[in-house]
Amino acid sequence: MSTAVWIIVAVVVVVLVVAVALVVARKGKERKRLEANHLREKAADQATVVEERELQARESEAKARRAQAEADVKAAEAEKLAQQAQSHQGVAAASRDEVNSQFERANHIDPDVKSDRKVTGDHNVGRDAGADRDLGAQHNATVDRNASADRNESGLSRVTGNPDVPPTTHRHEQI
Repeated sequence: MSTAVWIIVAVVVVVLVVAVALVVARKGKERKRLEANHLREKAADQATVVEERELQARESEAKARRAQAEADVKAAEAEKLAQQAQSHQGVAAASRDEVNSQFERANHIDPDVKSDRKVTGDHNVGRDAGADRDLGAQHNATVDRNASADRNESGLSRVTGNPDVPPTTHRHEQI
């Protein structure tokens, strides 16, 4: 065979090899496109799930912020109430000191009070046993009268008087 034939055969073989290579390359590209499209579809499905999770996370974060704000408000309210309680305790202590001072002065002035006893906030301190029994009986009568007070339509007794007066003193009852 001549060289011209060999050249033609070689060119045909090269053209066939190039053609096969192009077909294989196109099929590879098509396969990669299909794979890429499949991955995009999966990613799109997962993106929806991720967006739902992000929404839940934002909602949870908002709830947490609201709960923290409420807790801060409650803490501030508790602090304010604690300060009020402390203030009220100071006023009560001062009032107690004043009342004790008045009892002490009354006991100092009262000739029936023995001077060797200390004042404890009880106006009966220092009295003799007979006076204590009389006051105890008087208190029990008051308690019994309050307990057996006439009842109104709802079944509750109505007791009037100064709510600041200790329960050992007499109160006026209404029917």
